[in-house]
Amino acid sequence: MVYSLGVALTALPAFAAGDPDQGRALAKEWCSECHDVSANGAFKLDPPSFAAVAVYRSEEQIFSRISLPAPHHGMPRIGLILDLEAVDDLVAYIASLERPIGAANGSN
Repeated sequence: MVYSLGVALTALPAFAAGDPDQGRALAKEWCSECHDVSANGAFKLDPPSFAAVAVYRSEEQIFSRISLPAPHHGMPRIGLILDLEAVDDLVAYIASLERPIGAANGSN
């Protein structure tokens, strides 16, 4: 099992710089039912707001979490629905939300 996971991770293409504006539109369409996807969203962990994801996960981790076909905590297999360019856009949008922990909502 560990071997097959290693193969899956090495087969995953590296993410490219995406378009955060396109990512915001995709987030509203595909992710907002469960996640707070707004730029000034509440900093919550279950399910995580995109602001929390931006602080606690690297872009590589975000890309892998979306792209790998294994669902987590009830998340749909979004990596099988969206193409890699769209995933890159989502990653770019989420990364654009990073702000210091403890920063007031609305400040970037």
